[in-house]
Amino acid sequence: MSDHLLTFGDRPLVMGVLNVTPDSFSDGGRFDRPVQAIEHARRMAAEGADLIDIGAESTRPGAEPVDLDDELARLLPVIEGVASLDLGVPLSVDTAKPETADRALAAGAGMINDVSGAGDAMLEVAARHGAPVIAMHMRGEPRTMQRAPRYDDVVAEIRDYLAERVAAGRDLGVDVLVDPGIGFGKTLEHNLDLLANLRELRELEVPIVLGVSRKSFLDLLLGGVAVEERLAGTLAVNGWAAALDVVDVLRVHDVREHRQLAESIGALRRQRRAPAPRRRVLARGIECRSRIGVTAAERAKPQKLLVDIDVTLTDQPPGARDELGGTVDYAELAAITQAVAGRDEYRLVETLAERIAVTVGRETPQAAGGSTRWSRIESLRVRVLKPGAAQELGAAEVGAEIDWRP
Repeated sequence: MSDHLLTFGDRPLVMGVLNVTPDSFSDGGRFDRPVQAIEHARRMAAEGADLIDIGAESTRPGAEPVDLDDELARLLPVIEGVASLDLGVPLSVDTAKPETADRALAAGAGMINDVSGAGDAMLEVAARHGAPVIAMHMRGEPRTMQRAPRYDDVVAEIRDYLAERVAAGRDLGVDVLVDPGIGFGKTLEHNLDLLANLRELRELEVPIVLGVSRKSFLDLLLGGVAVEERLAGTLAVNGWAAALDVVDVLRVHDVREHRQLAESIGALRRQRRAPAPRRRVLARGIECRSRIGVTAAERAKPQKLLVDIDVTLTDQPPGARDELGGTVDYAELAAITQAVAGRDEYRLVETLAERIAVTVGRETPQAAGGSTRWSRIESLRVRVLKPGAAQELGAAEVGAEIDWRP
């Protein structure tokens, strides 16, 4: 990310939306005159906007495209006017046209927000100006994007699409931020799936921009809420994402309220203590025998099994004593494993793995002749391998694994 434009810290940045359009879904017509738009930019800066995104073409569902000359006529006077105020707030141009982006960057904008995904031509413009780009995912175009959108895996498909745009930007030396495009060619279920799993976009290792402000999915989610009454829903979704640290920029209409949200999140993050170290106890390759198998013939005689147990202990207070009472004993793990394996017959190896996990997690070692209680187990993983079956199949390993929490 260009240091001279944006600096990321312990709170998400707030991007104020400035639509200089007559037909945007939320504020169309309110700021379509330069004087009104410039004054609104001044107001957003005073309310705490970290950057301002200026757009002159509506991208609401069903919107008709705007030709280049009309877009520039709406856009350039506002960008030039806001830039002349020297508000100390970077400007972004919201456009899908490389020609518009080129002119806007020359007029005073510092970055590009492209709802069409930042194609190669747009990235080349950004590279010439040394400007970062927000690449947003959209299925189709605004005019058609909500006509029965379908995905096999909406999160994976959008992550892979944005990864390709990030890679294309890097090839040209362009910093690319990503936006999953909530509401752009997605159903309510798609939007919720994306929002609940934004962490997967962290794999791209670039800043994440989120634009949910006043969008129609909130109307569907909340059972009929007018545009002007969607602030609470917007704050809830953005607060969720900010608290989980899966967003870096919040693109919003209501700047003051979101700056307060961002500052509150930042204060909590700064106060957060580093997690106490967790310890793991490992007992692997425990040999035991069990009557196990799908058929009665398989269960006729005990089979050799190998069991791995990984125990994660709860947080340890500073200065925890170096005593057995604060951990678990390897011998007791082995004793419990061997006792459970030999106690009954089992048809499925995963059933045995689960029985071992539950017994280790819930029973006290007195049942196995030990003395330490298992009060410090947070979670454990049990893996049961059948060496004989693996050899018969010519496989490296055959078995089952289970993760368990008390």
